[in-house]
Amino acid sequence: MNRDWSIQEITISYSQLAVFNSEIKTPYPDWTEDHVRQGFAWMDGSVSFGALSDSTCEIWVRIAERVVENDDAIRSIIVPFTAWDETISVASVLSTELQYEVPQNRYELVFHAIPLEQDSGSGLYRVRYELVFVPSDSPQARILKQDAALSSPDSLVMVAEPAI
Repeated sequence: MNRDWSIQEITISYSQLAVFNSEIKTPYPDWTEDHVRQGFAWMDGSVSFGALSDSTCEIWVRIAERVVENDDAIRSIIVPFTAWDETISVASVLSTELQYEVPQNRYELVFHAIPLEQDSGSGLYRVRYELVFVPSDSPQARILKQDAALSSPDSLVMVAEPAI
C-alpha cells in the first residue's frame, strides 16, 4: 500500500519535529544529551527528531512498501512506530499540528532531512523533512545517515520521558 500526501509547511521551534498518535496528551520528550547526539527521542507512540533549522520547513508524509535511502538527505533515521488510531500528528512546539490518516499498524518510520537552501550563517534555512511509514512486523531503530551534528552512542537510547 503506497500513499503520499501533498507537501505542507510548518515552522520548527525548539529544534524538534514530533510525530505522534494524535490522542497523546504530552507528545514532546524531555531530551537528554544522548538523545541530542543520536538525533531523536523516542517514546511509545511518539518520536521527536532533531531538526536542522528552526525555520519554516516542508513536511512530506508517505506510506511505502519498503525503506529507500534518499541521496539528497544529510540525516536519515529509522525508528519503530505503532499507529494506534487512524490519526497521526506531525508538529513542532508552538506550531500548527498537521494530521494524517495512517492505518493502524506497526511501522518503520523513516525520517529524511534534506536541506533546500544553504545555511547563510544564521542557522535559519529551509529544509524538507520526509516521513515515510513502512509497514514492518519487526521494526528496528537505526541511523542510516548522519550529519556532523550527530555522534550516535554505541547503542541507541529507546526511552524518553514526556516533557511537562
